[in-house]
Amino acid sequence: MILLVLSGHITKAQTEKSSSDIIFFDDFNDNTNNWTVTYNKHASARIDSGFYYLTATGRAYGVTQEIKINPQKDFEIETRIKILKGQADHKNYYSMIFWGREAMNSLYFTFAKDGFASVEMCDGKHQGDCKTKSGSLQKVIPNPDDFNIYTIRKRGDMYSFIINGTQFYQMPFTPFFGNLIGIGAGRKVTLVIDYLKVSYL
Repeated sequence: MILLVLSGHITKAQTEKSSSDIIFFDDFNDNTNNWTVTYNKHASARIDSGFYYLTATGRAYGVTQEIKINPQKDFEIETRIKILKGQADHKNYYSMIFWGREAMNSLYFTFAKDGFASVEMCDGKHQGDCKTKSGSLQKVIPNPDDFNIYTIRKRGDMYSFIINGTQFYQMPFTPFFGNLIGIGAGRKVTLVIDYLKVSYL
């Protein structure tokens, strides 16, 4: 599986708000943050009724925002996603949240309709360029046919990976490759994204 064809934009919402610790929030009530809206042979993407719909029609396809996070601070990335349709097999059809990305170098929080999730580090565009972090591949998603909240939390020198409020994996903090954060639909998978939030803790 080729991992991702990326499309993204730099957003005006990346600057920190003085009244809160939220540095980015989008609930897709409009397209203020210039998410990709497209329909082509690789993917379709649209905003409709407060949701962002993302379909990878061939290989996996991702959309990004450039959000500058100070890695010296504790932070959290949270999103609420439903897998609307697609094959269930995690090995070949997983979707992902990625962060700290530059070019093809990134960290991935993966999930699939079969209920499995994992954490991977990738340095290329093919699945063989990704290494699953030891012990992270687990069947942990209780609602594979419904919305689930996925959280990446960094406190001190540790990452925690959380689904619906329950932590399933921890690992040491890994420095960012870059500033891109995004969501990718696995091959022939449709995702419905309710919101994306990035905040300092």
